[in-house]
Amino acid sequence: MAKYKAAIIGTGRVGYQFSFGDLPDNHADALGQHPDCELAAGVNRGREKLEIFGQRYGIDALYHDYRRMLDEVRPDICIVATHPELHCEMVETCAAAPATKAIICEKPMALSLEECDRMIAACDSAGILLQVNHNRRWSPEWNLGLRLLRDGAIGELNHVYCYMDGGKPDPSWRSENEGPFLHDFTHYFDLMDMYAGEVAWMCGMAEQRMRPWAVEDFGAAIVKFRNGSTGLVHGAELTSYTDNAFELRGTEGVIRFLGERVHLYCAVEDDYEPDSGFQWHALQHTPVDHPSPASTYVVALNELVDALEGRGELRSDGRVGLRSLEMVMAIYQSQLTGNRPVEFPLEARGSGVAALRDAGQFVDRQ
Repeated sequence: MAKYKAAIIGTGRVGYQFSFGDLPDNHADALGQHPDCELAAGVNRGREKLEIFGQRYGIDALYHDYRRMLDEVRPDICIVATHPELHCEMVETCAAAPATKAIICEKPMALSLEECDRMIAACDSAGILLQVNHNRRWSPEWNLGLRLLRDGAIGELNHVYCYMDGGKPDPSWRSENEGPFLHDFTHYFDLMDMYAGEVAWMCGMAEQRMRPWAVEDFGAAIVKFRNGSTGLVHGAELTSYTDNAFELRGTEGVIRFLGERVHLYCAVEDDYEPDSGFQWHALQHTPVDHPSPASTYVVALNELVDALEGRGELRSDGRVGLRSLEMVMAIYQSQLTGNRPVEFPLEARGSGVAALRDAGQFVDRQ
């Protein structure tokens, strides 16, 4: 018999529908890979997804009310895979349930820093582990990039550059609360935190240019990290195509992530000017030993169970999840103040999207 009963609240894409290859790529499939975990229940507001979920995984404990599920199933692990406006209340309620030992919360962690504060406090006071699913934290390729950086493969880190165009398809995408920064770019902000550390200040813009929904469809930011390095961010929903990249630029080379895969470029001697004595250097692609692929969902669940049993700590807990959201909120705050730099830690704890709507900068045009 499994040690830990798990329930998925939100039987949608990330709950069980994601499937981009042979490895488990959603929470339900990851649970099936762990010998100490049992998928015991599913919760969803809509009937169709819930019934398909139950048929696929042989689950009879299907609910529309997650509170009733908590009372009747009493899961040890609660996986909150719903829209972010529901995360705070659900995490607080799960943390108050007597049987709960751990909560996995999807990104973005919430819609405001105040909600993140409440979620962290609820889990801390109940002695419950809170894991936030910024899943690249457990990716072998993204961790290869971290090892290369720490080993000095590109010298000292100067700059982080990342962009993401068209992360959500139109017209399929609809959002009441999330533009590209909250929905997609929280992954990149989390990676910036992983590679470059604490932020000193950010200066950004968040504009609604074309899309009808009252959130940004274009954004950009300059980041200053406390270690002296800088960052440049661009995220938009203005294209029919999807294109993204993430780069770590150092004094002696570049680590570039394309298609979730590491590409290393190191400085080598190039042209030489005999009369002036100038020695130029260029970037040369350098082979690396790539790790074997692994399911980030499986690795994260293994880490959570290990932490429950005192064998380790979480790489992405509530405080880590809050830090990426703080970067998003800093951009909104900068936009509100005429694109001025915003120092960290942020004092404003409310919703940046709501504040920009109140200021008339985000408008529902449907």
